[in-house]
Amino acid sequence: MRGHPRLLVLAGALLATGCDGAAPTTDPGGSDGAGSIEYLDATDQLIRASMALRGVRPGADELAAVRDDPDAVESIVDGYLDSPEFGETMRDLHAEAFLTRYANLPLPAADELADAQTGPMQESLGEEPLRLIEHVIMGDRPYTEIVTADYTMADPTVATAYGLAYDQAGPTWQETHYTDGRPAAGVLATTAFLVRHRSAGDNFNRGRANAMSRALLCYDFLSRDVVVDGSIDLSDPEVVANAVVENAACASCHQTLDPLASYVWGFNPNLNQGEIERGGYPLLDFFRPDQVNRWRRTSHRPPGFFGITADGLGGLGAAIAADPRFSSCAARRFYSFMAQEPLDQVPLELVAELQRRFVDSGYSAKQLAKAVVLSQPFRASHATADADAEHLVGLKKARPEQLSRMFRDLTGFTWETVATARLRGGKVGRVDLMKDDTVGFRVLAGGIDSFYVVNPSHTFNATYSLVLRALAAAAAGYVVDADFDAADPSARALLAKVGPDTTDEPAVRAQLADLFARLYGDFSPPESDAIGEAYALFSETLARTGQVDHAWKTTLTALFQDLRIATY
Repeated sequence: MRGHPRLLVLAGALLATGCDGAAPTTDPGGSDGAGSIEYLDATDQLIRASMALRGVRPGADELAAVRDDPDAVESIVDGYLDSPEFGETMRDLHAEAFLTRYANLPLPAADELADAQTGPMQESLGEEPLRLIEHVIMGDRPYTEIVTADYTMADPTVATAYGLAYDQAGPTWQETHYTDGRPAAGVLATTAFLVRHRSAGDNFNRGRANAMSRALLCYDFLSRDVVVDGSIDLSDPEVVANAVVENAACASCHQTLDPLASYVWGFNPNLNQGEIERGGYPLLDFFRPDQVNRWRRTSHRPPGFFGITADGLGGLGAAIAADPRFSSCAARRFYSFMAQEPLDQVPLELVAELQRRFVDSGYSAKQLAKAVVLSQPFRASHATADADAEHLVGLKKARPEQLSRMFRDLTGFTWETVATARLRGGKVGRVDLMKDDTVGFRVLAGGIDSFYVVNPSHTFNATYSLVLRALAAAAAGYVVDADFDAADPSARALLAKVGPDTTDEPAVRAQLADLFARLYGDFSPPESDAIGEAYALFSETLARTGQVDHAWKTTLTALFQDLRIATY
């Protein structure tokens, strides 16, 4: 965005820490009637939309198109909605709601997976419900199908772990079905979701019920302002059982929470690693139809959905899909994720408008996402006067998953490692360091681990800067070597206008101008001061080392660390 520091970072190649809030643009796209909010111009709007929807920067040709015709933004966004990167973004969005990307999900003990790497295996297991959601969205099926589908999604690992049918000739992730008699309820019936949200002791599935409510209705029972009666003997199960019915403070939550929890009986309450290793997996029965009425011996609360009777877990999924809070929550969650605003701070009038468009579209999540990124609040750049508008504005910071996709798209580089450390009986193996919490840096870069850290960080801090610094250096080294190894300039990712022996200033400046357009959406001409700062770094490095490739690696390392690469 056009008001950021230019390339002062080139000298030190290190982001300043503590950067938070919005930076004014020098080329605003306009303001509201009162002049209190400035809006992004079309090119910056497209950058923000592309990063929010795909986690990658727009192509220079796309930016040039909207610079010449701002109305072209909508048609370009339509194309983004069919991209594989949009599907990845949808998984990232729902991972923050369902919290199944958890590094301690029980690992299967199936003989066929005895030699599998634990890192990739853990990743596959946690993706099961997220892949189902992606499948619904990318097929532009009604979003309600995520809680009513009669299938799940599996790759070879998930299929082997859970004993599911799998077509080796089909796609890596494909539709399949459980054969243990569990109800058809979409993500609500996936093993990954129910294992992640276990229910120990006398919890009686209440934690699972609240996880469902929080993820799908944006209603968290734990957020209620209830004064707990300190006189209750919590060590006595009989006293507690009576209190949740008879004590007014307890019953205010439990009269709706406990009936919701009763729908989940039949699934093993607390499947853990030791139980798997003793019983075998998938030989261990995770779902037992004869246990669905176990609520009669535990909470004594018949299944019910906020006062509505629904038949079984499948009926619960249908009831959730029909509840206006479901579509409202989706609208709120999509905007919260893409605009990086707290879930409870998204304005009600904005939620209502997005919900209306969502429902009118036939519950198309693609159209909901489009409505979010084309909305006027999403386009807000910065406030000039009205302090009440602060929650609508400000720079967005690239999440770790977005950084991984962006650098992969720009350079072809994925920051991976092969970890030889052992985790629960096996080697961790190959992992993407920006998407891993065991040996990677996802939490350090502001992401979540779905257990200890469940809320992302959207501000710059020291660890984010250090991760970006290391990622930038690794990606720069990779792309320079790869590009200069490619004899055909058209096959290069970034350095198409120079070669390993190019040192003349006009050619280098022309290449830098292309890089500025590609990386930042900045169409500064080669003779501009901004390009001159970058050229100064290149030429000074070349003078010291005499190595063209080293000069480009140093320059690209700095360009990749500029605030504009990590914000939008």
